[in-house]
Amino acid sequence: MQIRSRLTYQFTYLVSAILFVSYLIIYLFTQENYKDKFYSRLRQKANTAAELLVNVKQVDSKLLRIIDRANRDILYRENIMAYDTCYERIYRSNDSINFHVDVNKVKEVLKRKEVRFGVEDLEVLGTVFVTPEGRIVVFAGAVDQYSAENAKDLKNILIALFLLFVFIVVISGWFFAGRAVNPISEVIKQVDLLSPKRLEQRLESADSEDEIGKMVATINRLLERIESAFRFQKTFIANVSHELKNPLTKISSQLEVSLLNERNTADYKQTIASVLEDTQDLAAITESLLELNKISVTDYQAGFQIIRIDEVIWEARSLAQKLNSTYKVLFDTQFMPDDEELLMLKGDEKLMLTAIKNLIENACKFSPNNQAQVSLSIVSNQIEIEIKNEGKGIPEADLPFIFQPFFRGENTANSKGYGIGLSLVERIIHLHNGQISVSSAINSWTTFKVNLPINK
Repeated sequence: MQIRSRLTYQFTYLVSAILFVSYLIIYLFTQENYKDKFYSRLRQKANTAAELLVNVKQVDSKLLRIIDRANRDILYRENIMAYDTCYERIYRSNDSINFHVDVNKVKEVLKRKEVRFGVEDLEVLGTVFVTPEGRIVVFAGAVDQYSAENAKDLKNILIALFLLFVFIVVISGWFFAGRAVNPISEVIKQVDLLSPKRLEQRLESADSEDEIGKMVATINRLLERIESAFRFQKTFIANVSHELKNPLTKISSQLEVSLLNERNTADYKQTIASVLEDTQDLAAITESLLELNKISVTDYQAGFQIIRIDEVIWEARSLAQKLNSTYKVLFDTQFMPDDEELLMLKGDEKLMLTAIKNLIENACKFSPNNQAQVSLSIVSNQIEIEIKNEGKGIPEADLPFIFQPFFRGENTANSKGYGIGLSLVERIIHLHNGQISVSSAINSWTTFKVNLPINK
């Protein structure tokens, strides 16, 4: 069911229910009011008849009966009867219309002062009239024809109004629901026009403050992320192709040259050694790509444990210095906290070791004296690790891109590498809910700063 139809139905149901309850209350209260007015007339007639019968000496029951018949304000099938305290009937206005009144009913009226009851289609009111000589009980009964007719007319009017208003509500609800969902229809049309070839296109909304405008803004942010992901994917594929093409081209070229002429054993050995080196480069690139992809798709956080970050740094320092005997790593411990609990974080020890080791290796590799300085401190309830070196520095134009896969700056052109290490480091740090940043100046210090949450 479409939203427009659903809104129309819901709006119609709600208004119809309100109208039905309102008209029902009006009908019931009006009917009760009609009944009260009818009994008020019966009470008035009973009191008038009793007063004439008791207080006016010249009026007897026969004369009173004549007066009642001559009264033009007589009710349909009206009859008035009076009883004395001995429960004897002393007056009846109409002999042709009779309703049974027993002694118990007279006693009930004397006790309760006024009683209402029905006898077949007659409505009867019993009341007590006080005289100087005593009390008499008067019963006035008639058919409430006027109230029944008015109630029937009112019911017909209310039913007609109900059906009319429901029809109006359906039409107006359909119209206003259409206006309400029209912006959604416009958004759907715009979304249908989107395609991978037009990722730069964004949705438009007439009102940015309502819910539809906020939905459009959310979709636009999603489109920005998708566009960024597609752009990153294209760049990644292009870089991977380029990085894999170079060693493959070198291998192919060397093998083709070797097959052109007969060569001596030394030349073949040299060619095989060169091909082996290129093959090792391919294996290293492939392994790095697999590790990068593994971090993207594997739920490492499910297996996180509590680790000490200072122990990870010491181990990373040791591995980096074993990798190259010329590397020197200075670990500044003067800002380390005395409380060991502040050195604990929740994470994967192997991944953190890989990230810290890569940062230390890069710092040593791009330093003229192959030296890196590492410091550990607690800043704003977070573990802060600084790894810096002194060297050529990173050009300011390259800083926004150094964490992208396969990006290599101008200063790294003469150094062996694949441009994957820093991207791997960034993903590991983000996986641990941390942040990594870099600051550098040409021919001065380059500092990588890692902030990680303390395990609480």
